[in-house]
Amino acid sequence: MDRIKIHAPATVANLSCGFDVLGLCLNHPYDEIEVSKILERKVTLEILESPYSNIPDNPNDNTGGVPAQLIQKDLDFGFHIKIKKGIPLCGGLGSSAATSVGVVYAINCLLDSKLSQKQMLEYALEGEKISASNPHADNIAPCLLGGLTLIRDTKSLDVINIPVENYYVALIHPHIEIKTEQARNILPKNVKLDIAIKQWGNVGALIFGLSSNNKELIKRSMEDFIVEPVRSNLIEGFYTIKNNAIKLGSIGSGISGSGPTIFAICESKIIATEILEFSNSYYKSLNIGCDVFLSKINDSGPIIV
Repeated sequence: MDRIKIHAPATVANLSCGFDVLGLCLNHPYDEIEVSKILERKVTLEILESPYSNIPDNPNDNTGGVPAQLIQKDLDFGFHIKIKKGIPLCGGLGSSAATSVGVVYAINCLLDSKLSQKQMLEYALEGEKISASNPHADNIAPCLLGGLTLIRDTKSLDVINIPVENYYVALIHPHIEIKTEQARNILPKNVKLDIAIKQWGNVGALIFGLSSNNKELIKRSMEDFIVEPVRSNLIEGFYTIKNNAIKLGSIGSGISGSGPTIFAICESKIIATEILEFSNSYYKSLNIGCDVFLSKINDSGPIIV
């Protein structure tokens, strides 16, 4: 095989209380990535037109170009990579991770699955360093493995894949600019022990609730005492959207990654659609643009097309 095209999915990181350790893979939105073998021993990028095409075409500055170059060093041929971005940039949906993982996954398919899962994660994490000075695996792991992932340790990439029901996920992306570094720099440097204990309790209960499909436990546990109270100030209307989502029947709602995207996990497509319709109208009333997406959970990661 000399050419492959894949869809690299968006992800929801943190899931409220699981800062930097929990991530969930989605079906939509996604990046479309095509990788072809070329005779020259180099990596070239072609960025295809899309609403989110404002990304570098220099491999040294692209989250997909960097891991591709690292892999290519040991080969006697190169790669031409076409990227059509479908995931909003700086939106809290793992856009940079999808590009990085998508390229690594596609190349590994062309190499007859030569790379192990851990090696793919390592290469993808190198790509993430382009967009974050202190990269974490809470987007790349679910993007590659699918479903719900727990990052027990980022340094060793000790990742656990957790079974989860195929809920609907409503995604509201208001056109509010938030840089990942900005969202990280405002976080508290110290956390009181009693707050940390409540957070740990919620993380453990949320993981059990999701893996056992205990909806009432999920509802009680998807509460963040540390990150959301700070980052919510960057997202106009956040609590209006979140509270309405819960009122309409969402199992849980919060900030996706560093924001500004807001997610709501739902039992039915009807509930998710009602949340999206309200959210769209609400931001329109504020004269703020808004993208909305409706997705089910993706339990397999990148998809070959």
